[in-house]
Amino acid sequence: MRPCTLHFRNTTRALPPRAADRRVFCRTAPTSSAPVQEATDYTTPGEGKTLRRLILLRHADSDQTQAVRDHDRQLSSAGRQQAAQVAQLIKSKGWTPDLVLASNSKRTKQTLDEMSEVLEELGSVDAHFYGSLYTVAALDGQTREHIMECLLEVVDDVRNTVVMCVGHNKGWEEAASQFAGTAVKLRTASAALLQVYSGSWREVLRDSVTWQLVEVMGPSSPSSSSSSSATPSSSG
Repeated sequence: MRPCTLHFRNTTRALPPRAADRRVFCRTAPTSSAPVQEATDYTTPGEGKTLRRLILLRHADSDQTQAVRDHDRQLSSAGRQQAAQVAQLIKSKGWTPDLVLASNSKRTKQTLDEMSEVLEELGSVDAHFYGSLYTVAALDGQTREHIMECLLEVVDDVRNTVVMCVGHNKGWEEAASQFAGTAVKLRTASAALLQVYSGSWREVLRDSVTWQLVEVMGPSSPSSSSSSSATPSSSG
């Protein structure tokens, strides 16, 4: 296999403080409340809107037989095949990423290495690897917020229209479910394809925005969002 040529930075970032630890200073509300505005529809095209796509991909299957720490587990032979297959599926859908954010675990990096053998554009895509994306995936309900924070640091409204985030369960399933507003299950090397129409990334990288779940697909067989309840494996 040729070496991966992904450009990346090893960035270990401190986890964001829990909501309970954040000080909130409240001002007294004015006596005359502002008129209630209708919720923005991000699921349909419109003037000034760009189609923005987000791929939440769980890493491919890893070898659990070697006596190494979890962070250093490598892909299994099956996992290498899975990564190649999901890359082909993403390519066939026309969802080639122009920006990648990922956990810095070994199996995550190897998943991208194998994918770049099929999806050659990944070899030159701007990619950022975060230790915090590995850590936060094990915590309850914090992954979506952290993905959004990391994205807002590097995403560009003009250059980036398809962003892929690669990481681990349980956090990736939780994040995909929160983005989509419905339960999403991700097996190894499975991806949730989400999209919105908006004027900017910042506009839709908020807790209040629900993204359209286009499809959940994996290496065994693509599955529509209505049948995306495949049982995840235990390899994180």
